[in-house]
Amino acid sequence: MSNDDWYDLAEGVSLLQGDILINCPVFAVSGSLSWPLGPAPDIDVDAKVFDLVVMTQSCDLENERVEDVLLAQLVAWADVVRAEVARGNDVVRSRKFRKLLVDGNVPGLSLLHRRNAGPSLRWSVVDFHRLFTLPKAFVTRFAAGSGPRLRLRSPYREHLAQAFARYFMRVGLPHDAKAFEQEGAVA
Repeated sequence: MSNDDWYDLAEGVSLLQGDILINCPVFAVSGSLSWPLGPAPDIDVDAKVFDLVVMTQSCDLENERVEDVLLAQLVAWADVVRAEVARGNDVVRSRKFRKLLVDGNVPGLSLLHRRNAGPSLRWSVVDFHRLFTLPKAFVTRFAAGSGPRLRLRSPYREHLAQAFARYFMRVGLPHDAKAFEQEGAVA
């Protein structure tokens, strides 16, 4: 299967889960906020630009069920490796880690295949640790003005959604059951 099987090209105002938005601005409060806010709070907002993937479900987008769009940061694999190695994590360089990523067994990350034809995409990961929301009207206008963009095809779109769901449905139990492992089988 070629990497062209992963993506369709999309243009215009149509927005679906799995759409890739390159250099999309997001906005965040800068500095610190105090509570309670005064009657006319002076709030500074920073704009930053990221590559993003639409995570809101397509049916909610198409049927006007949402006012805001959930987006996850898309990061080139080479940038992930550089950042992790700078933090002292050399594990990301290993073949074993890449295999786990390919198999979808790295919580918080989902691998996207490279695409050589335009618009191109390097090997990248969707990072579920970096989520943003923007008004749907803003995202739709941004997408429409961006020209051709990549859109994940089925079943890759569903694979991304499943990875996102697995990341958020993790449960940390409040008890220690390791004693059960050590006791062995009891008849």
